Amino acid sequence: MDTRRLASLRAVVRRTLPIVDFICSGNCSELTVRIRVARNASSNVCLRSEIYRVVGFLGDRTLLGSVEWRNSRSPPLLRSNEIHVWRSHLAVDAFSQSLLHSYLNEEENERAARFRFDCDRTRFMTARGTLRALLAQYLCRHPGDLQFVFGSEGKPALAPDSAGEAVGFNLTHSQDMAVFAFGRDRNIGVDVERTRSDVDCEIIARHYFSAREMRSLARLPRHRRVEGFFLCWTRKEAYIKACGGGLQIPLDSFDVNMEPGVPAHFLGGVDPSWRINSFRAGSDYPVALVYDGRPPVDFQFYTLNRNSGWLL
Repeated sequence: MDTRRLASLRAVVRRTLPIVDFICSGNCSELTVRIRVARNASSNVCLRSEIYRVVGFLGDRTLLGSVEWRNSRSPPLLRSNEIHVWRSHLAVDAFSQSLLHSYLNEEENERAARFRFDCDRTRFMTARGTLRALLAQYLCRHPGDLQFVFGSEGKPALAPDSAGEAVGFNLTHSQDMAVFAFGRDRNIGVDVERTRSDVDCEIIARHYFSAREMRSLARLPRHRRVEGFFLCWTRKEAYIKACGGGLQIPLDSFDVNMEPGVPAHFLGGVDPSWRINSFRAGSDYPVALVYDGRPPVDFQFYTLNRNSGWLL
């Protein structure tokens, strides 16, 4: 982006969105953009639409301030220009657990039985049951009636008999935190990891990160390297999941950034149709979301309230 276009874009944003703080830094080839929306404006649909129209010109290097997670009092409508992201704790009461587990089919129960530890088995079953409950609301179906098909590397998708409308989805969980993402006519991949200081990040990075990413990790201050490692790891995993490529795509065959506080973006090795976003499901839970489809995208973030009568 040249200096003249950047100045013009800054003027447009300030003229049309006077309550938005627009900050640009960097040179013509390395641009970092941050748009911070006043808290009292986040619910303004018209304003949010205008923000995303501007964001559509900026590409991947965009960060929409801090994510505001909302409770939904009724089943939300998933529009074609939206991606809905849900976070949920997998530690649930006995009634909710029993109900969610009852939605699973034989294949899912067989997979659950292969887990060695009860806690891992319960998390898997609760996450899958929650996925079915959320999908059922978007598709107006019963959770237990949904059927899935799996790609060559195991990525799930709705079977044609269950799809109704083309809803892409992906799920991820780490410990008791689960994140689900849904979008229409899109490929989606999402990954969450709990940041842990007991992981030998540099050894793992040497095995899986690209040379460029290794240099980026080494440039980080030592006290930020664990955070940078998990930002990089979630972004790489989300891309692999979005592609559905599994082990067929080497983790060191593409590059992402990892600098804390800098908007997520690809540095190389991926088709330009892929876009990436990064946020947190909790203070210790970085999340990366990779998606394709027509931009701009309006992200909606929800916290699952299991007391909502429409869900359970």
